[in-house]
Amino acid sequence: MSRAEPLFRAAFLATMFGALAGCAKPPETVYFVAVGARDEVPKARGACRVAEARPSAPIHFDPAGQTYEAVDPGRVRIPCEHGVVVLDVRRPSRVRVDTTQAAKRGDLLVMELQAFDDAGQRLSFGRAPVAWSFTGALGPRRPPACTGAEAACAPENAGYAVAFDQGEGQVLARFGGLSSRIVVTVLP
Repeated sequence: MSRAEPLFRAAFLATMFGALAGCAKPPETVYFVAVGARDEVPKARGACRVAEARPSAPIHFDPAGQTYEAVDPGRVRIPCEHGVVVLDVRRPSRVRVDTTQAAKRGDLLVMELQAFDDAGQRLSFGRAPVAWSFTGALGPRRPPACTGAEAACAPENAGYAVAFDQGEGQVLARFGGLSSRIVVTVLP
């Protein structure tokens, strides 16, 4: 073996490793979702091939592959037209009602329930059902009609209340086995 041969091999290996490092993996978009979440398959990377999702056990897809239900913790990789969508399914450990805690009589309130895992990461639960109840100075109301663009429509699982009397109103929201309660002060 000549002296130049080991140098040539080293240069060849360095070139190959450099070329491999330059091979980019398809871009990924990660969504953190709660066990129990129900939503549309994200389209961040174009049309997705849900039949090729790996592993699919944490997620059930509808027959058309347009919507999913998260049933178990785990990461699901879905190949899409321009990259990979990852649904990182986590068990929620707490929920919190997000709304104003002071209102005037006659105000119409819209409330959102937020879910978090053990590490404090916010989880999406999409269109999963949330049970809302209102007592005291608050009462339930119908959600506004959605006739325009979907982006302008309020979430299906939002809480809708009216502040009909002066005093305190209580809000209770339930998602699965978790619940959150807050008090809203209604001013004249």
